[in-house]
Amino acid sequence: MIQATVVVDNFCQKQGLYAEWGYSMWIETPSGNLLWDTGGILHVLEHNLRFLGLDPSAIQNIALSHGHFDHTAGLMDMVRLAPRAKIWASENIARARWGDADAARLAGGGAVLAGLPFESIEPSARILPEVTAFVVPQEVRDETFITHRAMFEETADGRKVPDTFADDVSLLVQGERGYSLVLGCAHAGLPNILKHVKDAFGVTEFDTIVGGTHLCGVSCDAYPQWMDTLAQTPVRRWRVNHCTGFKAAAALARRFDDVDWSGAGSALRL
Repeated sequence: MIQATVVVDNFCQKQGLYAEWGYSMWIETPSGNLLWDTGGILHVLEHNLRFLGLDPSAIQNIALSHGHFDHTAGLMDMVRLAPRAKIWASENIARARWGDADAARLAGGGAVLAGLPFESIEPSARILPEVTAFVVPQEVRDETFITHRAMFEETADGRKVPDTFADDVSLLVQGERGYSLVLGCAHAGLPNILKHVKDAFGVTEFDTIVGGTHLCGVSCDAYPQWMDTLAQTPVRRWRVNHCTGFKAAAALARRFDDVDWSGAGSALRL
């Protein structure tokens, strides 16, 4: 059995947990465990782990979906608490990221991440027998399904350009009910991720899709196009959170049968 527990999210589903704009999930498999992302700048990860009865020192693997601080700010805490854990990420995670309309706010990456000994996920890596991490090559991404609004990256010569999201990673998990897709923010574009999984791994349907979809950056007028595209891939359960947004989650619930929010404290059997 594979158990996935949301540890950090914008919303809580159990009294006693803390919420913040950030994300982290604990994935327990018969072969070992994985911490997926490390929460945001308020550093609630350690509290929530202990409240949920999850021992930080037992973490064997830490995988990062991308370099934004709402997914990596707790990494230093985890390096301290689980010093033997392997850390997995894209080779592009250390690029400095900038936010806001004027690109004035450092939003991720930079020197702290550049100095860590990452295990590379390029283009994919088997972290556990049941869990494969992968990036979607930029040349196969359809820009229609990528939102760059107020997100930038710094080039080698110091220029700030729209973020390429070259570091965006997702997880393909093989459980007892079939394959599930675990997202960070899906900055590569959720339809692009689904198509890549079909082309690269031969997976055409999913038991569960869980995580942030970054539909919060999609205009309501574009929802029909997105929903029609997503409907081309059978999904039994949608368990969205973090950067999905309320309106987008409602749109998903109108279109698909089994849609729910997976806030901090929610547990899924994959």
